Amino acid sequence: MLTFIFVDYKSSEATLKCVSHFIEKCKKTPQEISFVVVDNSVDPENFSKLSAVYPTVSALEYDGSSLEEKSVEGYRLYLWKNTSNAGYGKGNNAGAKIAAEFLNSDYLLFSNNDLLILDDVLSIDTLIEETQKPNVAIVGPSIVGKDGRPQNPYFEKSFFLRWGLENLCYPFARCLPKKWTSGDLQTDFDQNPVFRVMGSFFLIPRKIFEEVGCFDSNTFLFAEELILSKKLHNKGYVTHFVPSVHLLHNHSEIINKNYDFSKRLMIRFESESYYYRNYAGVGAAQIFVVRLILKSYIFRKKFFKKLKSLFK
Repeated sequence: MLTFIFVDYKSSEATLKCVSHFIEKCKKTPQEISFVVVDNSVDPENFSKLSAVYPTVSALEYDGSSLEEKSVEGYRLYLWKNTSNAGYGKGNNAGAKIAAEFLNSDYLLFSNNDLLILDDVLSIDTLIEETQKPNVAIVGPSIVGKDGRPQNPYFEKSFFLRWGLENLCYPFARCLPKKWTSGDLQTDFDQNPVFRVMGSFFLIPRKIFEEVGCFDSNTFLFAEELILSKKLHNKGYVTHFVPSVHLLHNHSEIINKNYDFSKRLMIRFESESYYYRNYAGVGAAQIFVVRLILKSYIFRKKFFKKLKSLFK
């Protein structure tokens, strides 16, 4: 059994479309598949929209909230209403727990609800077969954005290059050599393993996910796949990139609507700082200095934006 896990936040329409799309693309797979949707919205209307579309097989209280088993074109789907907006990590951990307890899933496929499969069929067999290779835990496909640019895989980058140098050099950061910038996308992939793949869509055997303690629940958004990859590496597992499976990341605007640029950047910084401090051994003093650099960068960026508007 392979279970797709979605965390929904005020995006019921996108989730419903994505589930239908995945079912259509998986109809020819010999694998038994199912779905778990965790509604993080704390919004009765959003849950009602998700619930109303599919017939209910059973309903019960689970972990203090409503859990409904649905039938979707013959596939099993569990819909759970979270009691709070717990974020990506906690929401997916809850989905994984439901997949284990109610579906006895062998594989978990964590996915955003803003993805499209570009192939005629989603080759689940190809992804699963990759996990049969020695020590492989996470498998991620080729993902491109709406601009056609690749979004997988990634290499490991030092904290100062990730957050310090480029922000320090703004507005002259474009003069920096590429290897000194913040980007960690591996554009010259030639062989596995890789450090990590994008958290928007990846497969992992459930027992391995549980073995490393699932997602670290101390981050709200961002860095979850960084932390999971490092936890797996520390246990001797590796991540593989599968370029023969193709998806389009049709970026949702949910986060952008709820957080402006500065807020999103600071949330991502704090999440990645948590990773670098707790999993990569970066000291508090370096994080403090880089935080000041980042705040200075945000101030400078806003200043130059206002200055530019004056000359329009």
